[in-house]
Amino acid sequence: MAKVAEASMKETLFKPGLTWRVIFALLIAALFFVPINIYLNLVTGGTISSAALYVIVLLFSLFASIAGSSLTQNEIFVMYASISMTVSAIPPFYWLVYRAFFVNSPSTYAYILDGIQLPYLVPEWLAPPPGHPAYYLRTLIQPAWAKAILVSTFFFVASLAADVGLGILLSYLFVELEKLPFPLAHVDYSLIQTISERRGPLLRAFLIGFYAGLIYGAVAYSGQALGVQLIPLPWADLTWFTEKYMPGALIGVATDPSFFALGLVLDPKVTFSTLVGSTIVWIIMNFVFTVYPEFFPVWASEYRRGMTLAMTYQRSFQRIWIAPQFGVALGLALSLVLILRKSIARVFKLAIMRGVETEVHGAFPPMRTAVIFFLGGALSSVALHHVLIPEFPVYVSLLTSTVLSLFIAVLAARAVGEIGFFPSLPWPWQAIVYLTPYTGYAGWVQSPYISLGGQAGMSQMVKVAYLTRTKPSDYFKAIVLGALLSIAIGFFIVDLYWRL
Repeated sequence: MAKVAEASMKETLFKPGLTWRVIFALLIAALFFVPINIYLNLVTGGTISSAALYVIVLLFSLFASIAGSSLTQNEIFVMYASISMTVSAIPPFYWLVYRAFFVNSPSTYAYILDGIQLPYLVPEWLAPPPGHPAYYLRTLIQPAWAKAILVSTFFFVASLAADVGLGILLSYLFVELEKLPFPLAHVDYSLIQTISERRGPLLRAFLIGFYAGLIYGAVAYSGQALGVQLIPLPWADLTWFTEKYMPGALIGVATDPSFFALGLVLDPKVTFSTLVGSTIVWIIMNFVFTVYPEFFPVWASEYRRGMTLAMTYQRSFQRIWIAPQFGVALGLALSLVLILRKSIARVFKLAIMRGVETEVHGAFPPMRTAVIFFLGGALSSVALHHVLIPEFPVYVSLLTSTVLSLFIAVLAARAVGEIGFFPSLPWPWQAIVYLTPYTGYAGWVQSPYISLGGQAGMSQMVKVAYLTRTKPSDYFKAIVLGALLSIAIGFFIVDLYWRL
């Protein structure tokens, strides 16, 4: 068994990609784009991770070429793969400011749980108590916020460790052992080739698309900055017209070009299946459940003509679809784990075998380290969660952080490896809490570690690392470094914005 993996690894000579130039690019990306991303998220709810990615990679590639020392394909890959995660991550301190608003908003006092108004149920390790002078100072840099900052930071670091550890294990499983195709990995590889080799036709096509997207984004977001919506985002809502004939149906046209670009690179069978499934669920079934209220009476009572597409989606998703989608996803994950049980067991067996480092030839981090990261991050988050919320069933937290997270990660990575994308799971932690006897507040908003499927993107990037002959270990080091830069810079940026 070890000889097979060794032979497969020997087919590719992996080269390092994490250099001082890549680290400098990560720092510049964090300094310039983390503030922009947080502001954009506050204003629109969106991010600009893809824009930051292309701008930084192109500029550094150009400057290196002018300096007479072009970036290698390995450096471009690590830069490309890590920058988007660095700038797109919203720091946990963002939610501290949100919770400050929550605790002091008059509307939240109208909600009562077990005879207590909701703001008074927020513990000090989530936010200072209502009416505390800290809220008038509008800054996180004060003793009253120390507990909340420490708790947020701990859960972030524990989740990062668990995510990366599980990502290493599953990328080895699906890229090295199962050898899944990862269709979108070849798109990433082509872009990296275009930037590194600068072949005329490919570069011209890339620049045309780049400038077209730049102009489109400038028009779309400059209008919002001026208080005028020039282009409806993320879709053009047609429900105002279609509700006359099909009330409750979600009908609109996406205005984000990335949706159309994704459809062009996916297998036509996948896009056709997605179209059929979306039509049945969001148009036909939503319409049926609206005109026949006996199926879902709560949804039918909430629906009103004039509701926007976003509001209709939100309410119908909560009242009808969240439970079926979550159940189907878990069923698929369980079946995949059973099908892949031998390969999964093989990966974990590598972690306890001697000579694992020799087997992977330094290309991957040691499997033993990956397991320690995964279990260490998951179990430490469960321990702190139990200390902070002792009334929450600890066995639920334990199963969520270990077994369920493994299931979700396997499903997500397998889906991306086979068809190219994985739809995000709807509020998995809240769905779990809803099924428990827990009736408090803190357990709803603070979860232990739970995988949200980020291992899918990690596995795809490892596939790109194979195509570019770059050490996957350098990729994992870069995303950890990027995440730490993001949280460090994000803290001061969130504090700065709150002071304004």
